[in-house]
Parts: sequence; C-alpha cells; structure tokens
Amino acid sequence: MPSNDARLTHELAAGALRHRRTLDAAIRPFVDASWNRVEPDVRDLLRIGAHQILNLDRIPPYAAVQSTVEASKRECRRASGMVNAVLRRIADTPKPTSFLSLAEEFSHPDWLVKRWIGRFGKPQAKALLQHNNRRPVLTIRPARWSLDRLVRALNDANVAYTLDGSFLRIPDPGPVRELAGYVDGAFIVQGGGQARLTDYARFDDHAQIWDACAAPGSKAVLNAADHPVLASDRSRERLQTLADNLDRVQRRASLFVADARHPPLPYGILDAVLVDAPCTGTGTFGRHPDARWRISPARLARAVGQQAEILDSVSPIVRPGGLLVYLTCSLESDENEDRVDAFLKCHPEYQREEDDLFIFPTDHDTDGGFGARLRRGP
Repeated sequence: MPSNDARLTHELAAGALRHRRTLDAAIRPFVDASWNRVEPDVRDLLRIGAHQILNLDRIPPYAAVQSTVEASKRECRRASGMVNAVLRRIADTPKPTSFLSLAEEFSHPDWLVKRWIGRFGKPQAKALLQHNNRRPVLTIRPARWSLDRLVRALNDANVAYTLDGSFLRIPDPGPVRELAGYVDGAFIVQGGGQARLTDYARFDDHAQIWDACAAPGSKAVLNAADHPVLASDRSRERLQTLADNLDRVQRRASLFVADARHPPLPYGILDAVLVDAPCTGTGTFGRHPDARWRISPARLARAVGQQAEILDSVSPIVRPGGLLVYLTCSLESDENEDRVDAFLKCHPEYQREEDDLFIFPTDHDTDGGFGARLRRGP
C-alpha cells in the first residue's frame, strides 16, 4: 500500500480494537438480531465504520458509511443493507457522554480494570486506561550508528523526535523501513519500557549470556554489541526475525531453537541467563490493543505456571557467582515480584542483587514492565 493508505488502515484496525467495547455498545441498540449472532466479519466492519464516525474527526460520517458499505458488499453482500442502516443511525445519534464504569468508558475487560483499581487506585488505573487508548510513539535505539549520527540523520530528513536517555521517541514516523538509516542498521526498534529494562539488566564485562526467550530479539541484538550471546526461542519463525535483525545491524549471536523449560545446556557453565519471560503483556496494551481481548484469569494463571517452569529450568545453567535476570512486559504482581519471591523461596542459592524495577506506563509515557536481578551464590 502507499504509506498514507497503510497508516490509515493501521489506524482503523488498531482503533477498532482499542475502542471495541464502547463501539459495540454504540452499535448494539441498532442491530435487530442478537449481537452474538452477527457474523464476526460483519461485526468487525461495523466496528471499523463506527470508529470512523465516533472517533476520527477527519473522516466525514457519510464517507465512513459509504466506504464501509462498499466493503461489506465485497465481504458479505447480504449484510450490506444492515451495515448501511446501522451506521447511518449511529451517525445521527449524539455520542454517549456517560458510562457506568471505567471499563466501559475505556474499553477494557471488567475483571482486569477491577484488579488494576485494587492495586493502583482509581486515579492511576484511569490514567493507565487513558494511556492504553492513545496511539503509541515509535521508540528506536542506536545500533550500528552512534546516537549523534542518528540524530543528525533524522534532522536532515526533517523527522520530529524527542531524546529520552539512550533512545529516541518519534511520534509520527511513517513506515519504519523508510526512516533514515534503517537499511544500514543504524538503529533497532525497542519500546521505551523495554529499553529501560535492557539498561537495568546490565551484564558483567565479558559475560557470556544466554537469552533464553530471545525472539523477536531487540535485547539480544543490543547485548551482542558487548557480549558473546547465545539466543534461543521455541519458535523457529520468531527466531528468524532475530536473525534478520542481527544481519541488518551486522552483529553476531549463536542462535538455536529450544524451549527454555527444557534447556539443552550443561549446568553451571554460563555467566548470565536472561529470561524475558512469556507473559500476559498487560504493560503493552497501548502498543498491542488486540491483547486486551485475549487476556483472562485462566490465561494469567497459565503464564504464571510457565514462568515458574522456565525459572526452575534455567537457574542451574548459571555458574556460581553468575547472574539471572528476569524481565516481563506485565503489570501483574503474580508475574512479577510474587513470581520472583516464590522462586527465591525454592532456590536459596539465589538472592536479589538490588531492588526490582517496576515501570508503570504513565510514569514515562512508555510501555510497562518489570525486572529483577538475581545473583547466584558462590
């Protein structure tokens, strides 16, 4: 697609996901049949049309109705009349101004919002929900180029950015592959929260690192600048993404396919192990709006169980005196400090080396996450 069309398409898809619950509430009163009986593709078309009418001022309502009806004729012709009627009625109805709950207002699951209010308090929970519904900025870090050279290239290309420590935040980047220096491996894309976690991990000089859940690989790529890195993932496809990024920035790491719950490495041989654990990703809902509709209490429980298995399995690989770094992109205590506490109870050979790092998204306007540095005794 041309870049303008691609950006609009992304906005329509991401916006329909971010506001899905409030869009459904606006659509349902005008659907004669049960909402759950409407075909999934038609529900998505209605959400995309309603998102344009209710949330995108630059698209006139008549154009939103017309384009969505045309799309429905291609995807499900028999539903085009219903799509037309529903969207016209939404366009003629005043926008809702009050909601029964924060979960409804900001389009998140009830149980999760209740959990966040209990943990963070209502003002912080509301700020988090607002953050999740804003379009995220792109964050990049220098790789082959120095920070100064990357800044000069962005200035020459008239790309707006702000400097935030060791990384740059770009609010309106266009296609990433068209940014100055991308082809030359000048930078790596990494969310601001994950950038802070990468800096927090900081491995000892010359330490050999195993990145046990590496893909898609920004941390492995950055660590490979100063350390010999082994990097594995159980997904061959995701590991290929890491290989492509390493090639682009001309760095090397030893890659292999492996499930971290069954490590194919001898005990006690590595200076450091990094576990960027599979998790619910609740700290990245602003960047991944679809993820809020996949999370559930059962999914959280499964993630916690998997994290426990991974930590138990990789901890013997660290040599005495070595470092085990545990990271997540989650805001949930079950996956973060509680998981580390439970691990340390069962593994007295490890101790926290310093305070854990918790990143709340609104504190720095980034994605959120958690990190713990655990040192193995001699």
